[in-house]
Amino acid sequence: MEKTKQDLSDYLFNIKNGVPKFKRDTYKDFFIELYDANEDVLKRIENFYSQSDDKERLMQEFAEAFVEEAGKHYDELQKKSAKEQFLLDNNTLMVVYVLPGILNYKGESSVPLSDAILKKWNERFTKYHIGCGTFEEIKSGFKTKLCYITTAVCESLGKEDDCYELKMLRNYRDNYLALQAGGKELIEQYYDIAPTIVNRINKCDDAKDIYKNIYATYLSPCIATIEQQDNKKCETIYINMMEQLQNKYLGYKS
Repeated sequence: MEKTKQDLSDYLFNIKNGVPKFKRDTYKDFFIELYDANEDVLKRIENFYSQSDDKERLMQEFAEAFVEEAGKHYDELQKKSAKEQFLLDNNTLMVVYVLPGILNYKGESSVPLSDAILKKWNERFTKYHIGCGTFEEIKSGFKTKLCYITTAVCESLGKEDDCYELKMLRNYRDNYLALQAGGKELIEQYYDIAPTIVNRINKCDDAKDIYKNIYATYLSPCIATIEQQDNKKCETIYINMMEQLQNKYLGYKS
């Protein structure tokens, strides 16, 4: 049991270069490599689960051990900046590799274990709140090139896919931003992270209010600057939006 608890913690702390691997071209293979390396520990947990008379308590024990180990790593750091980086990096790894990996096992223990770990993690590290999605949800987000966040916002406001705002911003993306120095890289970065941001927002109880705030804070001002032919200012607003949403919903900065 104790070895299994430690091996589960190692699922997180043995990940190397996980953040830069979270890109459309590398995520799938890297996720599968990590999952294959850790499938045995998930199988052992499933066996413990099937034999346990108190399954809920068992999942709590695994979750507590997992988060306690993470807390030890965090507490060993002396500098505030190091602690901040720990949270930013490991929140990302939890969201895109560890929790989806647990769910990917698809055992009877998978959902209870991921839920227990998620709850304990957010109780221990309160500065950033993380959510839990599946590998398929994250992977599928990389497949198509759409204005993910803008589309999600407009849908939440009851707007059609061909609404004025979406047409305006798609035209801006294709006919201005993509032609600027570094513009294609900004768009590629957006397509790498926006689907997961939308998944995280959609899991929030106040998702509709969040989308209203994004519209008021970023999208409406962006459209106004485009109408005023101030494309550079729209680019600044866009970059700020992505930085803020990335930090809040993925738990790391670019």
